[in-house]
Formats: sequence, structure tokens, C-alpha cells
Amino acid sequence: MQQYDQRRLRLFAVVLFLGIMAANLGRYLIFDGLYLWDARLRWQECAYVLHGLNPFDVMHSRVPSIESIGWLDASLGGTVPWAYVLGNVINPGFLPYSAMCVYILALDFIAPLVTALCMGRFLLRHRYAQDKYMAVLASLLVFAPSMWANAVLFGNQSGIVCCCVILSMCVLEDSETLAGLLLAVAMCKPQVAFVFLFPLLCKKHWKTITVTSGTVLGSWLLAAILTESSPISMLTDIMDQGLSYNTSYYGLFNFLLGFGISTKVVLLLDVAVGGVILLAAAAWMFRKKLDNDWLLWYAVTAVVSVMWFYKQNHDYIILALPAIAIFCLPHISLPAWGSILILLVDVIAFAVPKVCTLLCG
Repeated sequence: MQQYDQRRLRLFAVVLFLGIMAANLGRYLIFDGLYLWDARLRWQECAYVLHGLNPFDVMHSRVPSIESIGWLDASLGGTVPWAYVLGNVINPGFLPYSAMCVYILALDFIAPLVTALCMGRFLLRHRYAQDKYMAVLASLLVFAPSMWANAVLFGNQSGIVCCCVILSMCVLEDSETLAGLLLAVAMCKPQVAFVFLFPLLCKKHWKTITVTSGTVLGSWLLAAILTESSPISMLTDIMDQGLSYNTSYYGLFNFLLGFGISTKVVLLLDVAVGGVILLAAAAWMFRKKLDNDWLLWYAVTAVVSVMWFYKQNHDYIILALPAIAIFCLPHISLPAWGSILILLVDVIAFAVPKVCTLLCG
């Protein structure tokens, strides 16, 4: 009877979370419509590189813009140089803008659908879920983070990037090469994906690390060759520009910005403390002999992912991973209502990072 009640409670929780996300998306679509600003900017950057121009030079009027692509607005941000090439997977610069819009909206549905299917298979294969019913419920949490609505509205690639990270976990045992390629695409947003190299390093998955690193470095070099630019200056230019934005949440020590501490110092503190947390978690997992539990590895890393560097709200979609872990993992099992409360408040509703943002500035 108790097991039956737990299954009903989990069904209720999943339906509630999906309802919150759907309501959030519906509210945006009805009252705001689709902006797709982020998608347009990423598409422009990819398109300019394919035309042999450095997007940063166009952004700062060092070279004339191309009318069919449009001027790049520096106030809307930029991206890392390897994403000028890898980003064509998500925002293909070789397509007309209208076709790219259709493509990314389709990808915003297809990516979580494929991820949920692979997650369900992963949970059953590793016996995280006792049956198909529980595997389906847990895998549906991929769709549940409410910030999917924000990602779709702006055409931001965060949701797709988070799906690539989750998929890399699901396929790791079957194909390290594919896992590495997925993680490389996710590196279009390194503030989300970079820390996931840590569990691979701890478990000595050298092939996956090599594929990821090689793909990223190769894309970076190709972007530099196509635009006849210095690879180092391409990175430093966008980093210097990124540190000037004040619309992001700069991790655990974001509150120090209110005391006049520089963004660079705040980010260095975030990186240092994030690293310590990862090392402590890894030590605990090895001591408890949980180091073969990939869902736990990725869940812990996802929590650090939202702390260690700057973030915007759609980046919190990665917290679907700890949500699924809380839902499934026996080593962190809690009473049913406690699990639901943590899922609702700490993870899916993304209240904890939101409260941190409000309290810490």
C-alpha cells in the first residue's frame, strides 16, 4: 500500500511540474510571443564566420556588416569562438534566418524528447527505475524545468545544450566517441558543460575527454582560420566583453558585486569553491564506493554547474539531472513528501537559485 501511495505521489509530482512548465510556456506565447533574439544572434555569428568575417569585428564596426545577415548588437552578448563552428549544429548559419527559426524550434522539442527516451532506457538498464512506469515518470522530468519556456521564447540554446550533456551520460557506456561529440556541442555554453569533464577525468574516460577537447579545439582553430583571426584574441575579446554585462547571476559569490568587488575576482572565487565542492563530492563517492554511479556523478556536477560561473535563468535546465536523481537514487532516498518538496522547491521550480539571486543581488 505504501509503495502504491509513493507511485501516486510521484505521478502527481511529475504532472504538477509539467503543468508548471506548460503554463509558463503558454503565458509567454500568449502575452509575449516568440522573440528568438538569442537564436538570431547565434545564427548571425555562425553566418558571418562562414562568410570569413570575425563576428566581434562586425559587432564593433571594424568591418562592414552584410545586409542579408544584419548588424551584430554588442549589448546582446556574444559567444565563445569554437561555437562559431560547433554552433552550426544548433543555429545553422548556412540556412536562411527563417529556416533556422523553424529548425531551432523543432530542435527545442526533439532534443528533450530524444533525451527523455534515452534517459528512460538508461534508468531501466541500470535499475534506477523498478519498472517501465517509474522510468517513464522519471524521464519526463527532462521536460519539467520551468525555464524551458524562457529558452524557447528567446531561442536560447541552453535547453539543447543541457540535453546534450544528459545524452552524453546516457550513451557513455555504449560509445565514448558519441558521448565526447555530444559534450563538445554542449561546450557552446561552457559555463554549463565544462564541469562535466570532471567526472570523466575522475573515472579516466580519456577517449571521451580527447574527443571533446579535440572537437572544441579543432572548431576554435577552424573559426580562426576562416576569419583570419588570432585564436587567442578571439577568446580574450569575448571574455572581456562578457565581464561587463550586469544581467547575469555570477555564481555563489554574486553578492560581492554589491560591495564593489570586480567580476573577475567573483568568478575566480566561484571557480575555486566549485572545484572544492566537486573534489569533496568525488572523495565521498569513492569512499562510499558509489563512484560507478553515473547518475549520481552527473547530478552532483549539475548542482556545481549552476554555482561555479555566471548563469542566466535558462541555464538552470541542467537541474533536471538532480531532480531525476532524487526521484530514483536509493542512496539519497527520502520520505515521499520530503522528496516531492525538495523537487518542487529546490530543483524543478528553481526557487533556490532564484532566491540566491534575489538575496545576493
